[in-house]
Amino acid sequence: MTTTSSAAFGALRAVPEALDTLGAEALSEVARSATLAQNLAAATRLQAAHHLVEAMGRLDREARGSGPGREPGDSGPADSRPAYARLDPADRARDHLAAAMSLTGWHAGRLVTAGVQIHTRLPLLRKAVDRGLFPEQLAIDTACRLADIPDEIIAAVESEVIGALCRDLDGGHRPSRTALDTAVDAARERHDPRAAQDAVDAAVEQRTVRFRPDRDGMTSMWAHLPSGDAEKLRRRIDAAARAACDSGHPRTRDQLRADALSALGDPNTDDIGTALHDPESDERPHGDRPPLGASWGTDKPIRISIIDSIAQGLPNRVQFVNGAYASFDWLCEELLSGGEATVRFELIDPQPGVQDTPDAVLKYFITPALAERIRLRDGTCRHPGCTVDAHDCEIDHVIAFDHLRPELGGPTAEWNLICLCRKHHREKTFGHCAYRPGPLGELTIITETGHEHRTTPHGPLAQARDRILDHRWRQHLERLITDDGHLTNPPGAHRTHPA
Repeated sequence: MTTTSSAAFGALRAVPEALDTLGAEALSEVARSATLAQNLAAATRLQAAHHLVEAMGRLDREARGSGPGREPGDSGPADSRPAYARLDPADRARDHLAAAMSLTGWHAGRLVTAGVQIHTRLPLLRKAVDRGLFPEQLAIDTACRLADIPDEIIAAVESEVIGALCRDLDGGHRPSRTALDTAVDAARERHDPRAAQDAVDAAVEQRTVRFRPDRDGMTSMWAHLPSGDAEKLRRRIDAAARAACDSGHPRTRDQLRADALSALGDPNTDDIGTALHDPESDERPHGDRPPLGASWGTDKPIRISIIDSIAQGLPNRVQFVNGAYASFDWLCEELLSGGEATVRFELIDPQPGVQDTPDAVLKYFITPALAERIRLRDGTCRHPGCTVDAHDCEIDHVIAFDHLRPELGGPTAEWNLICLCRKHHREKTFGHCAYRPGPLGELTIITETGHEHRTTPHGPLAQARDRILDHRWRQHLERLITDDGHLTNPPGAHRTHPA
């Protein structure tokens, strides 16, 4: 690996700065050398991720007084800590890499999983990665897919899959993720049909549908469904779109398919109601079921927060508290449809600390109003790389609340509260990092390795504050700088022009 790596980086150093002077053959060689260097750098990242997991395990054992030389299999006293207080070294390595490499938690987790798998149970993949044959993303995808293969058949499955991938890559063809999945599934089924069926059954348990707001009033929907159910849904949508198209409807086929999917959610039809109806409840009187035309998702008031910016010279910012209510168009349609939806408007003062009172800061209890304010400010979990929605997070004191003498620190004040998902709340509580809050919700994390990672809130309240600060700064500059470009002191004073 060392020789190949040196040759690749040496070739890159020898490339002249003006690439436009090279011929086609030389440019092709430059691109190939750059790709090889990139793949070898990926091999180094994967190796570092693996060793970081081991280092986190050693740090944890040393912190427990188990000695720096003790390995997981060594004899000695067992870990007496309760399960909730034990942190997985792989999770801690993921969190470090998410911050150090500016990755999402999901990408950092896959990097760690791939690094551990490649260096502990996938020797053939490691050999191919070390010689720069695998692009980083393909190496990560392959290692993560093979991580689910039982140890009893991993050697046979890896030999078959890696052999096929290496032949493709040597021939200049990069397999797609679908091709990779197909190869792994086929090899697993050949070597252990029962394990293949178990994997199918486990996959069904992971079915889900997710919605994510996009730009321009649109929302993306992502579904992970059993193939049979997905095919029934596809055929139903396609049939409706085809019928509308055949009737001469002017919309495109894609638009008609989207409209057909949306029609399944129309509360004025019984399409979805029939599909979701529980057969065991047939004996229940019809009056006990939700009325067919009832408004979906509006059994609770639609809460709308309005961040008050008028006093700062800016328009108010409207924020739907419940993410399902994505636009005013939807809200108007819902209210005009005659349903029983109700709306509750809440005016939010953007001034920091307006919810803090002398009595409240000395109590551990966080009021619902203050908790909602923290969630509106943060938007997501505040750990670097984590995107868990703030409404799915817990509110935590950055400086721990002192239950015996509250006046000594850890106040229940806006500046000392942050949103953390359950996983990163445990990391903060039982890990070894230091956490430092800032006046506007800034959070600085100092790791055991001495690195500092600083995050700022990105929720609607924080965005409104940023706009207010920008507006104030622009006003200040307008008063500070005269029309002819000179500074005035004090700001706004009339400057006497020299004769």
